[in-house]
Amino acid sequence: MKDVLLVGFGIAGMCVAKELKNRSKTFDIISDESQQSSRVAGGVLNPVVLKRYNLAWNAESFMPVAIEFYKQFNAEAEVSLFNQVPVLKLFSSVEDQNNWIVASDKPKLSPFINPEIFTPQWPVEGDFKAAEVLQTHLLNVKDVLDKQVDNYSASHQFLAETFYHHQIEFENNTVTYQGRTYRDVIFCEGFGVSSNPFFNWLPIYGNKGEYLIFKSKALKANKSILKSRNFIIPLGDDIYKYGATYSRDSLNDRPTGAAREELEQRLSEMITCPYEIIDQVAGVRPTVRDRKPVLGVHPEHKNLYILNGFGSRGVMAAPSLSKQLLDLIFESKPPEAEFRLDRFLKYYA
Repeated sequence: MKDVLLVGFGIAGMCVAKELKNRSKTFDIISDESQQSSRVAGGVLNPVVLKRYNLAWNAESFMPVAIEFYKQFNAEAEVSLFNQVPVLKLFSSVEDQNNWIVASDKPKLSPFINPEIFTPQWPVEGDFKAAEVLQTHLLNVKDVLDKQVDNYSASHQFLAETFYHHQIEFENNTVTYQGRTYRDVIFCEGFGVSSNPFFNWLPIYGNKGEYLIFKSKALKANKSILKSRNFIIPLGDDIYKYGATYSRDSLNDRPTGAAREELEQRLSEMITCPYEIIDQVAGVRPTVRDRKPVLGVHPEHKNLYILNGFGSRGVMAAPSLSKQLLDLIFESKPPEAEFRLDRFLKYYA
């Protein structure tokens, strides 16, 4: 018997697996990669909400844990997959710039905002200036996930197949699935939770995000993340990711023409140099009704657990909340109340 069967392997599942490994727990992973939101995610670790200049939710506690957590993956890889990369905010107006200066004096924001204003050196639209968000990082999510899948496959812990919930068998405080027995099952299925009969009653809905991938030798922003209305994220070799959109429609991983048109228009309004669109990617983010992740144990099946609902902040929140989930499972330490599953028991019937 192993300790855990982990179902799903996006950012949440990857962080849970790493934390299980750090605690010397035995586990298997099942994932058919049907949910692509993590693989297409921007991977930006940014503590500031740049629309309103507020501190991102729980950034003070999530950021330091996330930074130390993701550094572990660099030690296992031949190339650096997690790097400190500045986020440079391009101001849209004098008022926008003044709001930045005001925000830099706020005690909670001051560690993350550089008050120095400078003239952008990139071919961007507008006559306004820019400033830097501090402590920002970029995680190469797709490559980290691919590397971890390779590692767990080599140790015969990763099964690339569809999980069938109806094949779970409960007996003697254990769970058996297809002849293998586990103490507990952790579901990290993202928007796939909608097909999970044990947890589909939770108010988790889909929010589709799409990105453009483009190439531009003239932009010369390979060492910075540029933020205006959307992010321009460097991928290396003069290739960039631009986005993302937010939509409740067409909740699948297929790119849409409407999103491409919207993103192309915004990109052309942001930069003035030539570029070539080379790809478009999409994924459905799992978002909870109250906009806070959810973790906890099933109200009846006490060896079924869930970690889900990160929305667009999964890179920041997943390391901390994976630790809280495993503290609950192995140390009976309850998670913080604002994340707990039982806040939604009124939806359970």
